[in-house]
This record gives sequence, C-alpha cells and structure tokens, in this order.
Amino acid sequence: MRDTLVVLATGVGLWVALAWANPASDTATEILALEKSGLDGWLKGDPGPQLAIMDSQITYLHAVSETRLDGLPAVKDLYERFRGTPLFDSYEILTPKLQVSGKVAVLTYLLAQHIGPVTTFWNATQVYQVKEEGWRVIHTHWSKGNEPRR
Repeated sequence: MRDTLVVLATGVGLWVALAWANPASDTATEILALEKSGLDGWLKGDPGPQLAIMDSQITYLHAVSETRLDGLPAVKDLYERFRGTPLFDSYEILTPKLQVSGKVAVLTYLLAQHIGPVTTFWNATQVYQVKEEGWRVIHTHWSKGNEPRR
C-alpha cells in the first residue's frame, strides 16, 4: 500500500512538473491573462487595457463597425466612443481554445456578457503574435454568438 502511494505521488509530481514546464501551457496562461485584463477594463468603461495589448498594425472586425478597421488609431477611435461606459456587469470566457504555431497564437472563445438579468453571447477570435514587447493582438474578429447547448 505504501509503495503504491509513493508511486502515485511520484507520478503526480512528475505530471505537475511537466505541466509546469510546458511552454504551450505557459503561453496559454499568459494569453488568457492578457485577454482577461482587456475585458476587465471594459467592466469599468476603460478601453485602455484592451488597447494596450493590440499591435499597431491590428486588423479589426466587429458587428459595431461597418468595415474592417486597419491599425491601432482606427480601433482607438472606435473604442473612445465607449470610454466611461461599462460594457457589462460581469463576463465569462466560455470554451476557450488556444492554438499556437511558432510566434503566432489563435485564441477563440465564446464571451458571455452579463448586464443585469440579460446575457448576450459573442464569438471571439483573437490572433496574437509574439513581438519584442511580448504577445500582441494582430487581428480581432467579434460576431454575435448563441447560448451554448447544455
């Protein structure tokens, strides 16, 4: 029994060490933290944290814009219209998936925005590229989503 516990504990320790050392896991943790920081800014009506993770040459697609926006100044002009207005009371990142290939990572998820008793859903695609200053969003695409099936 004691030997079984030692083997089990060693196996768990090895699994934790490998997971901790996994660069893909570190990348996922870092990118999700960046994503949450941007969304947290919108809880206060502050687009600053979201703008801070965007690349200067970003391309941006969203239902609130009739055309693709090219470059950070165009996205900043759009975001400034919402400064001071919290976009939601709380949010959830549902079904996140991160695919990493070299210096590029694609994050997709379903955003649940809670405003009082109403929840709306958005499909999100954020394409990140690692730059000198760290991971930056080089492309964003938001579209209306549907409540997930349970």
